[in-house]
Amino acid sequence: MFQTILSNFHLEKIFWIIKSKLKYMILAAMLLALGAGFFAYRTQSSTYVARISFYAYSNPDYITDTGVNLSTSEVTQARSLLDSYMQILRSNRFLTMVLESLNLDDYGYTTNYLKNRIGATSVSNTTVFIVSVYDEDPMFAMMVANAIGELAPAEIIRIVKSGGIEVLDSAELPTQPYASTSIIKYALLGAILGFVLVAGIALIKGLLDTTVRRKYEIEDIFTIPILGTIPRMVPQKKKETIDLLLQQDSPFVMKEAYSDLRTNLLFTAKGEKCPVYALTSADPNEGKSLNSINIARSFAQAGKRVLIVDADMRKSELHKLLRMEKTQTGLSEYLAGMTEQPEIANVDENLDVIFSGMFPPNPTELLMSDHFAALLEACRKVYDVILMDLPPVGIVSDALAVGTQITAYILVVCEQITKFDREEMIVRKLEALGANICGFIYNGISMKSPDYNYKQYGYETKYKN
Repeated sequence: MFQTILSNFHLEKIFWIIKSKLKYMILAAMLLALGAGFFAYRTQSSTYVARISFYAYSNPDYITDTGVNLSTSEVTQARSLLDSYMQILRSNRFLTMVLESLNLDDYGYTTNYLKNRIGATSVSNTTVFIVSVYDEDPMFAMMVANAIGELAPAEIIRIVKSGGIEVLDSAELPTQPYASTSIIKYALLGAILGFVLVAGIALIKGLLDTTVRRKYEIEDIFTIPILGTIPRMVPQKKKETIDLLLQQDSPFVMKEAYSDLRTNLLFTAKGEKCPVYALTSADPNEGKSLNSINIARSFAQAGKRVLIVDADMRKSELHKLLRMEKTQTGLSEYLAGMTEQPEIANVDENLDVIFSGMFPPNPTELLMSDHFAALLEACRKVYDVILMDLPPVGIVSDALAVGTQITAYILVVCEQITKFDREEMIVRKLEALGANICGFIYNGISMKSPDYNYKQYGYETKYKN
């Protein structure tokens, strides 16, 4: 899981995930803002505060002696006692006295209730301190504050023999709330929570999704080159159709894509007179069969004699794509020894095909046989290029059986379909056998993608995808 997130972590993808899920984030923010605002409205309350102030003395005799002038040292000594005074006022013993004086204990009030509603602070550079009582009931807050004022002087003198306090200002009935439940604040917090929650879920899901979305996701993971980028051809008009098979009159972008791919393949031939390329993929529906045909046609249109070998003897689709009937004797009949030669069908000028034949029970073993090696050796003498359409490596091991008979593997990845973790798995399988992987075909790229080569020339405007 963490390895997948790390492999998938890219700023561009994070921005894309946020952009693609932004409407859900905004919707969640609005819903939670409404919910939090409604909750605040239904449960809103106000808190009032009543304050009483005291003056502290270092000597209890000074409380009644109006003729005494306090020295600086005595003021400092009085200030040092403030913490002790405030602790006494918050003690359970003192709070019990407050409850009993107001008969609050008869109504179920406890010392903990009062302790949570009483605060005390000292005024800087003075011996004055203020006791604040907070409560939803302003009358209750005033009564408790004044009860503290009545009881505190005697209790403090009794406990702290070296000092005392005197009430400066008694508590008055508060008329304005100290604090109220803010509907706007709750709504804002709800909106932030909703947005962040959906964004977090979207990011986790997005970073765990290994579907290939951009070319860089393949280029960042593998050192294997991308030989060609094939656009996804979608007509602009609903009733318009595009033949996905390469033709002489195919759209420019399609012909140019396969021309680039053909050129790049010529550099991977290792000087062989007739290179043999095996096309495979990680999973079905990634376009290997269609690309086998179109690459073959591109070579054939360039004057090369080309043979397609349909080596997918489990679920062949090649004859359907070519709109041809299967021959009577195909590859499986030949490899099984049922015929001395497979039937070779002509597709176009310079382009032939050997169909897969019947579906045998042991296709992997047939591809490993000497018959198959002999067939390729004979075909190499007749053709300039041989393209082999094989089953997906991520599903069955047939493609692994031909590694010693071919020039190189070509791996097909399809935008929005291929999973890069599956692609990693088949690359490891092939590399473990010492197979030569000459490159990827990046299939089905959107013409609106920033990675599309011909976007700058405006060729994509004829088609939408």
